[in-house]
Amino acid sequence: MPADRTEIAVQGRYEAAAYGSHLVLDGGPLSGHDTFLTGILLLAEPYTAEIPVRILTLDDITVLSPTTDPASPLPGAGTPWSGVLRLPHGWRTPSLPKDLARAAATAGVDLGQWDEALTRYALTFLGEARDPEVRAQRIHVILAAAGAGQ
Repeated sequence: MPADRTEIAVQGRYEAAAYGSHLVLDGGPLSGHDTFLTGILLLAEPYTAEIPVRILTLDDITVLSPTTDPASPLPGAGTPWSGVLRLPHGWRTPSLPKDLARAAATAGVDLGQWDEALTRYALTFLGEARDPEVRAQRIHVILAAAGAGQ
């Protein structure tokens, strides 16, 4: 990991959820960070607070979900907010699982040429396979998409 801690200026809006509030980031998904990381959101004025959050990055949105009840209630849905998202984990680059790396090397495919978004997509696709046979088939699909056998 290249950094011990990363701080990112963020802004968004509060949205109501069945079990509390979510803080939705403006400007699309947070990129360059693993999905489902945790961090600390340091809210700016007028709602100054330090809130532990889980970071849920989906295809086109990032949602910060408080992991504990904030000391004071969060404002209502639609209210804008700004602050700093502190990631103690720093920036992470996705790494290839050993079985995929081994298969890529055997096939002569350099998956290191893929951009980070494509790598994350392929790793998510592979990570959803629980059955070893399905996993092997998905590795084959990933390598085929990367140009193996052409």
